[in-house]
Amino acid sequence: MVVFWRQAGPSYVRYSQICAQAVRASLKLQYQADAKKAGDATVKVNKSKQ
Repeated sequence: MVVFWRQAGPSYVRYSQICAQAVRASLKLQYQADAKKAGDATVKVNKSKQ
């Protein structure tokens, strides 16, 4: 059985983003702001000195 997101065509990352947006949109208004903050990602890259 092929996974649904593969049949639809997007990558897994895009599929998970769509699912996360749907879940956040279904929350009550009082929880949506907190869920949106948790969904924001920050990446920090450190280059090692060798």
